[in-house]
Amino acid sequence: MHHSSRARVFGAVGIAGALFSLAGWPFMLGDPADRTTSWYVGNTLGDITCVAMAVFTAGLALLKEAGPGLPSRITLALWPVCWALLSVGGIVMLTTGQDNVLLPIGGLGSTLVALVAGILIARRADLPGGRRWAPLVYGVGGFVLTFAQSDRHDLLTNIVDLATTLLMLGVVIALFAGAKESRAAAVSTAPASRT
Repeated sequence: MHHSSRARVFGAVGIAGALFSLAGWPFMLGDPADRTTSWYVGNTLGDITCVAMAVFTAGLALLKEAGPGLPSRITLALWPVCWALLSVGGIVMLTTGQDNVLLPIGGLGSTLVALVAGILIARRADLPGGRRWAPLVYGVGGFVLTFAQSDRHDLLTNIVDLATTLLMLGVVIALFAGAKESRAAAVSTAPASRT
């Protein structure tokens, strides 16, 4: 990881996003009616999560975590676009109280891109140790869990949402901790300055 300070910033934004998602999860547990307080709070926190994840995945693209090749750059560039579509769709939903086409496009797009990005990042092995597998676990887990979701916020959907958030938290912590580890290794191998 060549840009450890920037990676830490993007990782911290991602951690904040995952924590906002966890904070919003209890508000959506009972499938609140549209335009109730719980509905607004849960969806607002979810939308903040989408913005944070757009920033986090844009960081992965800027840091070229999947490698410098064109397919890798395109894949990682699509990931924040999908999260941005989810974010805009969330704003539209909060404003109108209605679902819109941006939500499934952003959600399915993000799931598919995460799967491909996870493979590319794991293959590149830039994250130290086992952390290189975190994006792949998130991508595979998110893809598999998509099949268990429904339009209703029933118990199964709420469990899937929680599991997806925990997988997301694993990815952002992997980047954040990997950046700290990379920086510490760089500092320890740097030659001592002459006085």
